Amino acid sequence: MTTATVAQLTAAAERVGRLIAGVKPDQWGDPTPCAGWDVQALVSHLVLGNVVDVSALTARPMTFRSLQAGFDESAADLAAAFRAPGALDRTVEVPFGRVSGAVALHLRLTELLVHGWDLALATGQPPAFADEVVEQELAHTAPMLTGMPVGRRPFADAVDQPPSAPALDRLAARLGRRPLS
Repeated sequence: MTTATVAQLTAAAERVGRLIAGVKPDQWGDPTPCAGWDVQALVSHLVLGNVVDVSALTARPMTFRSLQAGFDESAADLAAAFRAPGALDRTVEVPFGRVSGAVALHLRLTELLVHGWDLALATGQPPAFADEVVEQELAHTAPMLTGMPVGRRPFADAVDQPPSAPALDRLAARLGRRPLS
């Protein structure tokens, strides 16, 4: 299995940052494929996820200031935390359990890809993530989801998607996403 890299995370975060910058003023309240979340809630969730992972990787508590950061700032802090010596080797606490820093990197990368897809669909923008990175995360999520108890999965049940569908659509479907109707 291919290991996720901080460079991949940074590239995905930069793309999500461009998607956020492309949100039109009247789109912040629009629904997303992530059930129950509008565009604003989705972006807030992405920032919070970055801050939570930084806190886990650095063993420093979240602060009011870090929780008020914008996406680009929180993503830069996240990349710096993952680049710190030993970050990928230490065990960290994420919302659904204790994992290695390397697994946390995969999880965060997958989160950026799938929520980037959510944001792109909600705002009519192309997601434009690297297919090889999406395929890598598809391969990584399959065994993780298989071993995860249903009640502890942070995602909805998988949605059928043909094998010929684009990689990002298949990854989003694996995590319970359906395009907006």
